Amino acid sequence: MLPKVIALIIFFFTYYLIIFGKGNKAVVAFSMGLLISLVKVSDTLRVSNAGDFIDFNTLGILLGMMIIVGILKTTGLFQAIAIYIVKKSNGNVISIFIFTMLAVAILSSFLDNVTTLILFSPVIIYICQEIEVKPETFLFPMIFSANIGGTATMIGDPPNILVGSASGKSFLEFLIVMSIPSFIVLFLSIIYFLNIHKELKDVEKSKLDNLMKADPNKAIVNYPLLKKGLIVFALVIVGFFIHEYLDYEAALIALTGGAIMLLISKMDFDEISHEIEWDTLFFFVGLFAIVKALEDVHVIEDITNLIYNFISHPYLLLLIVLWSSGFLAAFMGAVPIVTIFIPIIRSLIGTFPHSELLWWALALGASFGGNGTISGAASNMVIVGMIESNFDRKIKFFDFMKIGMKIAVFGLLISSLYLYILMNL
Repeated sequence: MLPKVIALIIFFFTYYLIIFGKGNKAVVAFSMGLLISLVKVSDTLRVSNAGDFIDFNTLGILLGMMIIVGILKTTGLFQAIAIYIVKKSNGNVISIFIFTMLAVAILSSFLDNVTTLILFSPVIIYICQEIEVKPETFLFPMIFSANIGGTATMIGDPPNILVGSASGKSFLEFLIVMSIPSFIVLFLSIIYFLNIHKELKDVEKSKLDNLMKADPNKAIVNYPLLKKGLIVFALVIVGFFIHEYLDYEAALIALTGGAIMLLISKMDFDEISHEIEWDTLFFFVGLFAIVKALEDVHVIEDITNLIYNFISHPYLLLLIVLWSSGFLAAFMGAVPIVTIFIPIIRSLIGTFPHSELLWWALALGASFGGNGTISGAASNMVIVGMIESNFDRKIKFFDFMKIGMKIAVFGLLISSLYLYILMNL
């Protein structure tokens, strides 16, 4: 009993520190992961057994893709895409708005959300300054489109990488199942934002003359590396589609692509290290250790039994996982919630008809729920910070939540209907 109490105290203390911003969340999670090992609540939490509880497939996918995207970033590709969108829109602000949301969603389905948003943001901030509208008008929808686009694929969002690795679902199956609700929610979100931002229709084209004169080709600073890098990136994506047939882990594909990018760019690990989100990687490691401890002291088993004993209807169970993971992700962050839910889902698989749908319920719930508040996803925090630093004003938590929760609920409602259809196919 004592090990269970200690594990729960450390778990709740960790989340208290993370939710209320009492220190860097990666440092907090990693430190608490070490602490829960030091107090020996479980004999299996040893460095020599790290491979048993740390999901190196997830970490490998993240690290490989960070290297690939980081090197592509140095070529100027993403800046060129942003300028190209503005020019193709012919200065029409509504077109720029729609094209930007679509481009961000598509790129975020294959690239890291934060990277995509950071690369688009300077152009979007400049547009907002030129047309004299609040930056939230463009940047908030960009955040949501990135999160929604990232929901569509196994590599688009860290929660999806975790679910994909834990469930053994293929990249192609993930894409087929998850892209449908993602597309519907993105479409509804675009309509919603155009409806509440009707002032964009009245913006004069002349205000964008300076940006219209920009040449996207001049944004590219290294054409040879860009060409080679895009080939490597395309091969990695193809590798994700067929890795199960080749009997290779997705992490091996991503890391191999990262290594090839380093070779052809002639960069070393030191040069690219600033593009790697070390906080994210160490955050995962700490959470893996904490969740393993909760498994070993039977907390996960107790939660699983509680859910199974009180909820017998398969569809109701899917909804419980979907909505609880969604709302918890909004306030606690999608990654921590997915990490906690994975062992619970594993225990429930096979206990009722269509139980495999629980993986999709978790992925959809956490990904869409992450739109709910500033703390729901890393991309939310990064862009809000960018608005505050560039425009010297504070974005209130509840101001973001008023909009974010609507998008989150859009996603959860569509997902509820979608899961019902999948269950009855």
